[in-house]
Amino acid sequence: MSRLLGHYETFPEVIHGVARLTHRMSIRKLQHAILHTLHQLNQENHLLSDIASLPSSKCEVSFEFGVAEGTTFNYLDKEEVEKFQKSIMKESLPIFDVFCVVRYHVVDKKRVPLKFDYHLVRFMFHKNSVELQICHERGTQRLSLEDLIIFIIKRINEELSQRRLKPLTRKHLRTL
Repeated sequence: MSRLLGHYETFPEVIHGVARLTHRMSIRKLQHAILHTLHQLNQENHLLSDIASLPSSKCEVSFEFGVAEGTTFNYLDKEEVEKFQKSIMKESLPIFDVFCVVRYHVVDKKRVPLKFDYHLVRFMFHKNSVELQICHERGTQRLSLEDLIIFIIKRINEELSQRRLKPLTRKHLRTL
């Protein structure tokens, strides 16, 4: 079976959240910005209260994003970003699947891990729109799907702004 860059062959059929967005740039530029954003998020820590609509004290959030390649996901490190960027330069991807772990830690006198959330995220690209689909695999969902989607979109838009590109415009957001 061939390995497809960016495509997870067994992406779930049950989707728990969908966001439809419009864009005014090439799909390649948008995909580069998404890759860079997810790579940056892999290196950051945030307070849950800065991301979630419901405040939570002393809880820290970090992310672990991996990109699909057939039946596996590869951690989105610098080398993986470069591999995808080279591929995108040749041809933009119609689908871009991502594994997302949301890691939670209570920070008091020491950093104590809590149960993590595991999600599959699919970006489906069209000429002037992109659809983000999310499936919650398992975990406690301390961070709601809606808050997670809004946070990812916000961070992509910040990256687009740095690149002097127009932001994504949210047309629809629905979660179960």
